[in-house]
Amino acid sequence: MKLDIDKVALPDLKDSVFIEQYLIPEKPLIISQVNTFDTNILTPNYVLEHFTDETKREAGWFDADLVDNGTIQIPTIVKMILAREDMSVRQSPMRLFMQPQGHVTLPHYDGNSLHGLNQQVLGKKHWIITSPNTPLPSIPFMFAGLVGKDFTYNPDKFDFYEFDTLPGDILFLPRYWYHEVHSMEPINLNLNWVFTPTTPNLNSILGRREVEIVKLRNTMPLVNSAFFPDKFSNYGGQGKELIDAYSKDVSNWKMLRRLFQELAGYPKLLILAKQIKQRAAEFSKNNFNVK
Repeated sequence: MKLDIDKVALPDLKDSVFIEQYLIPEKPLIISQVNTFDTNILTPNYVLEHFTDETKREAGWFDADLVDNGTIQIPTIVKMILAREDMSVRQSPMRLFMQPQGHVTLPHYDGNSLHGLNQQVLGKKHWIITSPNTPLPSIPFMFAGLVGKDFTYNPDKFDFYEFDTLPGDILFLPRYWYHEVHSMEPINLNLNWVFTPTTPNLNSILGRREVEIVKLRNTMPLVNSAFFPDKFSNYGGQGKELIDAYSKDVSNWKMLRRLFQELAGYPKLLILAKQIKQRAAEFSKNNFNVK
């Protein structure tokens, strides 16, 4: 079913309400009227000069240390969330995205069980986000959609939101929500803070998939080198403690069942591989290459 996302102005949003109604239930929300940047200073040239980890360019974002100065002022609601004891925060929790008009992400959800707070600074983005209880088919072992270029979101099959974010909006995007993002203006700049809950969410299809994959990766190290490009030992920015918390209640039977379920997706991947590769190439093209 196509859903309507909640939108609340920051001055009207109490921390307790956000925590109880959105953060803990893992329900998406747009927080509007968050103006913590000066676009005369935080310009595309400034971003390219100060946040230029070229190894991240093809992935579409630059890592950045937690900045809080005259150029980028971290919203108080973001500071509050990152300081919570039930959230694991990596060493560099802030990302920057800057894409030109026409840029489209391959549908995916973020690995490491990441929640995200995505602040629109410049431009406009069009989002389609899909519930982890009605997930898109996933590439085996991965977090990208196993869908072709002609894929459409059927409201009879998927629960999803479709909306735009404008400057001053922060989107709270909970873990495991598939998202496809379209850049709508000549320059589209976003700040994004990521963090991982210290406890798993077993109430969704993708939440259960994640803990079974974590158990698999922890039990069979060869799986990591065969299927995953990321460094598993630093999962969620915390590593072993978080890995153990996520995998402790997963039986060996569920782990092995997950292994065969993922392997069973390879025939479909082979059929769609060319289209997915093309979409991924289009995603990588022109990241941070704006005028």
